[in-house]
Amino acid sequence: MTQELPRKRVFKRMLLIFSLTSLFTVSLLLFFIYKYYTNIQLDTNLQATETIANKQLDVLIDKQKALISLTQDIYRNSDLMQDVQIAMTNDYSSYTEQNIDNYFKSKSFYSVDMQTYLQSYFSYDEDIIALQLVSDDGSFSYTFPSRYTEWKETTDIYGEEAIAKLASKEGNFYTVGNEIVVKQPINDPSTLKQMGYLLLYVDPAVLDKSITKDYKNSIFQITNAKGAELYTNHPKKKTEAAEKQGWVNINNQKMYLQKTEDETSGLKSNAFLYSVSDGNMPFIEVTLFGIGLLLVIFSISINFIISRRYSKRILTIIGGMNRVENGTLDAKLPVDNYGDELTMISERFNHMTENLDAYIKKVYSLEMEEQKARLKALQGQVQPHFLYNSLEAIRMNARVEGAKATSDMIYQLATLLRYTANHREITTLGEEVNYVKQYVRFMEMRHEQPIELEINIEKRFTTTSIPRFALQPLIENFFKYAYKENRQPRVTIIVTAKDNNLYFQVMDNGSGMTAEKLTEIQETIKGKRESSHIGLANLNKRLQLLYGEAYQLTIMSKPNEGTIILFQVPEHTGGEK
Repeated sequence: MTQELPRKRVFKRMLLIFSLTSLFTVSLLLFFIYKYYTNIQLDTNLQATETIANKQLDVLIDKQKALISLTQDIYRNSDLMQDVQIAMTNDYSSYTEQNIDNYFKSKSFYSVDMQTYLQSYFSYDEDIIALQLVSDDGSFSYTFPSRYTEWKETTDIYGEEAIAKLASKEGNFYTVGNEIVVKQPINDPSTLKQMGYLLLYVDPAVLDKSITKDYKNSIFQITNAKGAELYTNHPKKKTEAAEKQGWVNINNQKMYLQKTEDETSGLKSNAFLYSVSDGNMPFIEVTLFGIGLLLVIFSISINFIISRRYSKRILTIIGGMNRVENGTLDAKLPVDNYGDELTMISERFNHMTENLDAYIKKVYSLEMEEQKARLKALQGQVQPHFLYNSLEAIRMNARVEGAKATSDMIYQLATLLRYTANHREITTLGEEVNYVKQYVRFMEMRHEQPIELEINIEKRFTTTSIPRFALQPLIENFFKYAYKENRQPRVTIIVTAKDNNLYFQVMDNGSGMTAEKLTEIQETIKGKRESSHIGLANLNKRLQLLYGEAYQLTIMSKPNEGTIILFQVPEHTGGEK
């Protein structure tokens, strides 16, 4: 159970990472969708506010055009122009007297009346409060109100004389109180000298009509060429014209400023756009929030289901491993049809458990063979230390008695036993060769016949590590099975190096073997049958245990032509390890 907890925590961390990733991805996606929607909504609102601003400017421009048209009508009618000239240079009583005198002096019927003409010119326009004719210096003025009550309130506050004198100081558009004034100069047609002005007083409420219901909260501001404010639909809100259009703060509230300008009249419109919502969360925001929440829940649920499924499958694999660890070598895992990596692991696990028993038996068999080899070697030693000490005592006694040959044989035998008494598995090639020389010397004394031993080994190989008794059993087999007394015995040992391996070749000129005998020995060293060739089988097993299957013995022999035994060891090994 303690082994499973970390893995469960891994999947919990994976679930947390997947969930956070999904939440971040969905949030980012919804953010871009919302920004895209708000940009579209902003563009739509800006188009609407631009339309409203243009309509408001058009209203004032149309009033200016109407006033210009009136001026042109005055210029075209000479009698009307004469009447205006009189009015610009006289007060009302003098103007009336001159009109009467001109009427009686005129030979024709004098039908032009400036007052009647100007009074009736804008009578159809409900947005006009008054029309005023003012002299250039403001000394004389004639007012023709359309909405008398409102005009009376204006004159009561500012005074008619002050209003008339203000005309010469302002541009084509300015304000008197809450009223927007449109000014048009009038010149003397003969001298082209400016005589006065026509002033059109416009009710600013006409501009409110252009603002639709959805944009009542937005601020629409109109200024003249000098930047003076002519109109705003929210006079209590403080607004400052920004240099560039974009997001600005008005009364600590973020608004979008859109500028519109008419180059001919010099009028400018500043539209401060509020959100068109009514203060509640817009429907699109609620929808996007709901969709995002559902997507996050769905994503987390999918991640949880997938993580839980993989967790169960991995825990099943861990359970199978635990059963194998506890000794159930035939444990099997269920193989699903997903075809993913975990399926491959389950298949490989089942394949492993199927071959595990055979593999263990093979390893156990090799270990048993090694133990047998060690046991046979121990059995062959027969307490070598005791025997060595006994032989040394006999040798010294023989030497005292003058039996030199017997003493030398005992010395050679004792030397061989001393090498045998060493229990190391690995020795050097130099020590093994010296042991072979001692053994051949002993066999010469035994057979009373010189034996030719040829050793071709480079000096640099003498320190190479090889298994103990790798060469001596091969020489011993020669004397045991192939030695001929009527022939000069010769044994050759050749060691060469190739591909990081040392190749050993042991040749003799003994009796050789028939093909049947050679097959029997090859089967013996492979462990397929019992035979007296224990040394060869033992050496072959030890080579395979130490270095692998590729390092086994190879025997070649023909009758009366001798025998060649080949084997190899790695040139660089672990030594005593």
